[in-house]
Amino acid sequence: MAKLKKHWRKWVLVGILMDCVVLLFSHRLFGTANVTVSTAELVERLDGSRLDADGSANGIFTVGGNLTLAPGGSITCRAPESAGGPCAVRLAVGGNLEMLPASAIVSGREAGAGGRVEIAVGGNFRMRGPRSQARGALISASDGNTSNGGAIAIYAVGAVTTEPGSAIASDARADGGEIAITAAATDIRGAVSARATTAAGRPGAVALASTGEPPAPRS
Repeated sequence: MAKLKKHWRKWVLVGILMDCVVLLFSHRLFGTANVTVSTAELVERLDGSRLDADGSANGIFTVGGNLTLAPGGSITCRAPESAGGPCAVRLAVGGNLEMLPASAIVSGREAGAGGRVEIAVGGNFRMRGPRSQARGALISASDGNTSNGGAIAIYAVGAVTTEPGSAIASDARADGGEIAITAAATDIRGAVSARATTAAGRPGAVALASTGEPPAPRS
């Protein structure tokens, strides 16, 4: 726990910055249109499209209302960032974000490394576990080659809930990526993994931070 606690200030600052993104692109400015993704989509095609609430290709896919990833729906990336690094997936959701079974958010491996995944949610965020033959929801910035995993940052104004059988992963053959989850409340029952899959690598730090008030003691 000491290793996680020393990172909490960094993740709170990340959360504050991402909160600004949510407020800037919230439904109060861009309406309350909900979006459902039911097929494989590239974030660079969604960004600036008719589904993008801010209408600008600014590197962030913005949804003013709720975003639902249906079974078989995924958001991935292909284009490397302008600095030449691996591609990144950045989402700002004014309402709730729900990932149903067999849905995924996955960064690519351009330039040999897992890219960043950054998610800011103005409401609640939930990842569903397996149903029937469908696997649980997945967020991944893992790298299967010889480089590092990408960082995953999730910030929600409300609660973050991950069901058993869902997974958040940034594993890599070199160093695992850092994973930070910041929310008013968290109920993390799915897998969270930032492993180094070789002896030469190091695992990434995993940090959970709560922005809400602790529950009142029961009498």
